[in-house]
Amino acid sequence: MSELISYQCELKDGIHARPAGHIERLCNSFQSNVRWKNIRTGLEGSAKSALSIVATDTLLNDRCEITLSGEDACDAAHQLSALLEKLPSFEVTQEEEPAAPAGYLPRSLRETQLSFIQGSRISGGVAIARPVIVQSLTLQEILARSPVQDHSAAQEKESVITGLEALKNEKVAALEMNNGVEHDIIQAHLSIITDAAFQSAITGFIHNGNNAWSAITLAAIEFCEILNRSSSKYIKERTLDVLDITSQLLMTLYGANALPQNNLELTEPSIILADNLTPSKFLGINKDWLAGLVLSSTGKTSHTAILARSLGIPTLTDINFSALNLHPQQDIIIDGNPGILITAPDARVLRYYRHEIAVQQQMQQQMLANVHQPAVTADGHGIEIAANIASLAEAVAAFDNGAEGVGLFRTEMSFMDRATPPDYAELAALYTHVMAHAAGKPVIFRTFDIGGDKPVDYLNIGDEENPFLGFRAVRTYRLYRDLFSMQLKAILTASAHGPAKIMIPMISNVDEVIWCREVLAAVMQDMDNAGLPYNDGIELGVMLEVPSVIFAIPEIAAYADFFSVGSNDLTQYFFAADRGNSQVADVYDNYAPSFLRAMQFAVEEVHRAGKWIGICGELGASQDFLPLFTGMGFDELSMSGTAIPGVEHALRELNFAKCQQLARHAVTLKRSAEVKAALQAPDVKQVSSKPILAPEFMLCGLQASDKNEVIKMMTDNLWLHHRTDNREQLCDDIWVREDSFSTAVGYGFAIPHTKSDHIRYSTISMATLDKPITWGDQQVETVFMLTVNKSADPNQHMKYFSVLARKLMKEEFRNEIKHADNVTVLYNLMTKTLDV
Repeated sequence: MSELISYQCELKDGIHARPAGHIERLCNSFQSNVRWKNIRTGLEGSAKSALSIVATDTLLNDRCEITLSGEDACDAAHQLSALLEKLPSFEVTQEEEPAAPAGYLPRSLRETQLSFIQGSRISGGVAIARPVIVQSLTLQEILARSPVQDHSAAQEKESVITGLEALKNEKVAALEMNNGVEHDIIQAHLSIITDAAFQSAITGFIHNGNNAWSAITLAAIEFCEILNRSSSKYIKERTLDVLDITSQLLMTLYGANALPQNNLELTEPSIILADNLTPSKFLGINKDWLAGLVLSSTGKTSHTAILARSLGIPTLTDINFSALNLHPQQDIIIDGNPGILITAPDARVLRYYRHEIAVQQQMQQQMLANVHQPAVTADGHGIEIAANIASLAEAVAAFDNGAEGVGLFRTEMSFMDRATPPDYAELAALYTHVMAHAAGKPVIFRTFDIGGDKPVDYLNIGDEENPFLGFRAVRTYRLYRDLFSMQLKAILTASAHGPAKIMIPMISNVDEVIWCREVLAAVMQDMDNAGLPYNDGIELGVMLEVPSVIFAIPEIAAYADFFSVGSNDLTQYFFAADRGNSQVADVYDNYAPSFLRAMQFAVEEVHRAGKWIGICGELGASQDFLPLFTGMGFDELSMSGTAIPGVEHALRELNFAKCQQLARHAVTLKRSAEVKAALQAPDVKQVSSKPILAPEFMLCGLQASDKNEVIKMMTDNLWLHHRTDNREQLCDDIWVREDSFSTAVGYGFAIPHTKSDHIRYSTISMATLDKPITWGDQQVETVFMLTVNKSADPNQHMKYFSVLARKLMKEEFRNEIKHADNVTVLYNLMTKTLDV
C-alpha cells in the first residue's frame, strides 16, 4: 500500500530539531517506510530520522510531498497528517529581550568617548571581568586526531552501538533531573543520539574501512554540511548540537581525555570568549564565576544562547575576537543593552560602568528589600501577589522574589515532550517538593490542560479543524479519567505537606465542575482505603476562560471554592480572535470597555457568592492594569516570578480609593483609546505630588571626575528615588540644554536644567563636589539641577532658576553653601532660600 501527503510548512523557523523529533517519533511507530521530499529544494530524506528531515531544508511556506509505503500506510498517513496540523502549537517560542533602539548609546556613555566593537545582544546586562578565550576544535580538526587502531569492522560497530546506548541512558537519566530550557536541550540531543540516519551513516563509514572515531566524525561532518546549506540561520545553528554530541560520543568511547579539555574551571569573575561553545560545555561551567559570554558566531536561537538568556548572563554574539590582542590580566567590558564589547577600557569608561553596575544593583536590592513584606496598597488594601510556574526551579526563584504563593502551576509541562505520560510517583514527588519550597504558602495546581495549543503524542485526541474550540483540558478528562484521577491523587498527596489547591481549566458549565468534584471524592475514598494522608479540606477552583462562566458564576460557586481569570484565553474567546494571529491583533483587545465591564461583573458576582477571584494570565503582571485590577477588587494577581518585585513596589504606592474611582470610570468609557488614555498617567498614587526639594536629593562630596559624571550620578539618584522611570532619556534632555549653552553661572556654580516628559515629580537636586571640575570654560564645585515635569506650571523652573541665580550673586550665600558639611545643613539652607 502507498499513500501521499501534501504538506505546506507553517512553522516560522521551518522544520528544525524540535518538530522533526515529533515527526521522527511518530513515524518510527509505523512499519511503513516514510520519505519526506521538499519540492523547493528537491532534497529528500527519511521521516524516521530527525536529522534527515531537517536536512531537507524545509522552511516556512515550503511545499513537501511525504510518501508512505507499507501495510499500515493508510493509518500512518492519517496520524501523520494530524500531527503536521498540530506542529505550530508544539512550538515553544524562546523569549528574546527587546532590542535597544538601533545604534542608540545613552549620551552619558557617548561622553566617555569609548572605543568599542559592535556585536549583537543575546542577553542584556553589564559585566566587567578578565577574558578567558576558549578555542574549540572543529569537526575537521577532530577528524585529524583520529587514533590508529587495528580492530575489525564488527568490533568498531559494536563499540559504537555500546557508546550510543551508554550516552542515551545518560541523557534519559538527565531528563528526569532537569526542567525548562535544560530539559528541552537534553531532549534535542537525545533525538540526535537515537537518530536512525545518523547511526546508519556511522555504520556506512565503518563498512568503508574507517574506525569508529573517523566514522562518527565523518557522519557528523556530512550532516553539518547539509544543515549549513540551509537558508535558515535557525537550522544552521543546530550544527553546534551535532558537534556537541559528536564530542560527547567520542569521549564516551575513548575516554574523557580523548579530546583536549579547555580550562573552564573558573576561579575568578571571567568573561568567556568562545568560537563554538557547545551546550554541554556551557552547562559544565561554574556559573558563580561566569560574568559574561562573547560568542563569535553562535546565533540568538542556538541552544547555548537560549541557556545564557534563561540564566540572565550578559551575552553577545557576532563578534570575531580571533584578531583581538586581549591580555588575560586586563578587564574587558560587555554592555548587553546596546550589544557592545569594550576590549581596552580606560579609567573613564571603567568608572562609568562600575558606577552603572552599582546603581543597577542598588535598584535590584531596593526592589528585593521588601518582597517578603505583605503586598498592600499605601492605604492598607491587600492583594495576594503570586507566581505562575511550570517547574520546581521556577518555584524556587519565585519564592526568592517574594511570591506569596503560586497562583498557577502549569502541570501539563510534565506531560509533554515524552512518549508516555508521567506516573503517580513522579508527579507526587514533584508536587511535594514544590510544597516544601512553598513553606506554608498556597500552591494552585492547574490540572493538565492538554489539547488545543498543547497536544501530546500519546493521547489520541485526533485531528480537529479548530483545536482551540475543541477537545482540550477538562473536556478530555472523561475519556482519560484514569490519568485525571492519578494527577488528583498526586496533588492530594502533596496537600499533606501544605496548602495545595486544585484548579480545573476550560470549565464552561456547572456540570463539569460537579463531575470533577465526584472524581475528586472517589480519589479521596481510595486514598482513605489505602491509608494515604491528604488534606480533606483541599480547595477546588475553576479557570474563568470561557465567557459562559461569567454568566454561570452563582451556580458554579456552589461547587467551586475560587475562580481565576485566564486573561489570555478569556480575551481570545471573548473576541473570537486567535491571540497568536497578527492579522486579528487589533481585535484581541484588553483595553476594550466591553471586556473590562465583563471583568468587573465577574469580580462582583464572585464576591457576591462569598468566594475569591484572581488573575493568572499575562495581564496580571501589567503595571498599566495594576491600578485598574486593584480598583475592580481582584483578590490575587499571579505572574512570572521576575515581575513580582516591581509589581509589589508599584502596588505599595497606590491608593485603593483612587484605584476604585479609576475602575468605576474606566468601565463607563466607550472606546479602547479612551481606556488607554485613562490608564496612561492616572491619579492613583497615595501621594499625587511630592515635594520639589527633599534631603535625599542633597548630595555632599560627590566624587565625580567631570561634568558628564555629575549629570549621570544626579539623574541616577532621581531614578533610585523613583522620580523618573527613564533616566537615559532624562539625561539626554538635560544635555540638550548643555549643548546649546553651558549652564555654569560663575563663582564655581552650575545649574543644569530641563523640562521633560521623563521626570514624574519635579525635583531640585543639589551636589557639592569633592573637587572642582571643568564645566564649559569654568571650574565648578557646586551643582544645582532642576528637573521639571512638562505638566507643571510653565514658569516653575524659571522661577527657581531665577531665585538661585540672584542668590548666587551674594557672597554670603555662596559661603554658606561652601561651608555646609552635611546633608541636613544643605537641605535647611535650600529650603529657606527657595521658600518650599
